[in-house]
Amino acid sequence: MTRCTRRPGFTLVEMLLVIAILIALGAVAYPTLSAMYGDVRVKAAADNVQAAWTEARAHAIEGGRAYRFAVQPGTGKYRVAPDADGFWDGGGGAAGDGDGEAPPYQQEGELPNGIVFSLGNDMPSSGGGWATVVVFNPDGGCNADVEVVLKEEDDDGAPVVVKVRGMTGAVTVRRQSEGR
Repeated sequence: MTRCTRRPGFTLVEMLLVIAILIALGAVAYPTLSAMYGDVRVKAAADNVQAAWTEARAHAIEGGRAYRFAVQPGTGKYRVAPDADGFWDGGGGAAGDGDGEAPPYQQEGELPNGIVFSLGNDMPSSGGGWATVVVFNPDGGCNADVEVVLKEEDDDGAPVVVKVRGMTGAVTVRRQSEGR
């Protein structure tokens, strides 16, 4: 009697079967992972806006001048600068007053790729395609209660609302409810 010795290794059929199973599992898991990643990007965008608003409010209080937060609607671009025409008419902004004063705070930023601002049609437009969202006053408040909706460009994920209270300048972030 001869004994069969088993060779170490796998057959081509076994390898193809394992690869097919992995591909099937990946196809099932991809939509879930994609949606989860989209929510993370929208939350990160909300954190960016909340941080920009907090910075603008702090600089308004510290510098004794109003600061404006404006966006380019339908994009993820935003800008924070003093609420004066010299900073919004494309002139690049005014420097310090010439008495050794540091130039005022200015910031331009962009939300994570694929996340856009969704604004109502009643937002006033500034120069250069910027729509003024909120103006932070030197007393720490702002011009009105304002809500900004952040959503994915392709509308896959749940939108997030970033809101600032006019009286106090307090910023809150929440998920947009289905009925809105």
